[in-house]
Amino acid sequence: MSEPVGRQAPTVSGEELGDDLSLFDSASGKAVALNGTARDIWALVDGKASVDDVVATLAQAYRVEPGAIEGDVRAALERLVSEGFIVPAAP
Repeated sequence: MSEPVGRQAPTVSGEELGDDLSLFDSASGKAVALNGTARDIWALVDGKASVDDVVATLAQAYRVEPGAIEGDVRAALERLVSEGFIVPAAP
């Protein structure tokens, strides 16, 4: 089992922009625009899912091998964590 993803920061709100999603963190003032794929990743950040869970779910949805998307999924998650949009899951 891989590491937990974490959860969406409680100070983050989102606004739909067509297929994209704009996130705003009221605590930091940061904003980020997510394309459709990153939006799908964001939707799976629930405080319970592991990185492997997210990769497997998206691989099935997109009908690709998990290895084909794992690097991109990890990169997107790492960026959202580093920017404060994803925080550690509550114990």
